[in-house]
Amino acid sequence: MRGIPRPTPVGKGAIMQIEVVFRNLTPADSLKNYAIKRFQKISRMVGEDSDAMLQITLSKESNFFRADALLNGTGQGFSASEKNDDMYAAIDLCNDRLGQQIRKAADKRSQIDRSTIGDAFAN
Repeated sequence: MRGIPRPTPVGKGAIMQIEVVFRNLTPADSLKNYAIKRFQKISRMVGEDSDAMLQITLSKESNFFRADALLNGTGQGFSASEKNDDMYAAIDLCNDRLGQQIRKAADKRSQIDRSTIGDAFAN
């Protein structure tokens, strides 16, 4: 079907799917491929065990470009949104912001795991 974005599997054995949607912007394969390439790092951070879905929305608003990313299916939801004069820069900034959120959640999770292990040995 035409006009319906299809999920794109990323990497060998990876289950995470990446969907790129264009709004108020002419779809370009170069932009789509760039976004998928940049967000592959996120798929490695999430891991191959999860069946996560990443939706990237690229849009043009009045005087700037906007990149939104929504990651679902990891047990938590993550989202990032960035605006810039350059679409490629907006994609990079959005990717960085999403990566920061995932790393922060992983750090919190590992601190909780370490504290519960320490409590188990203390008793």
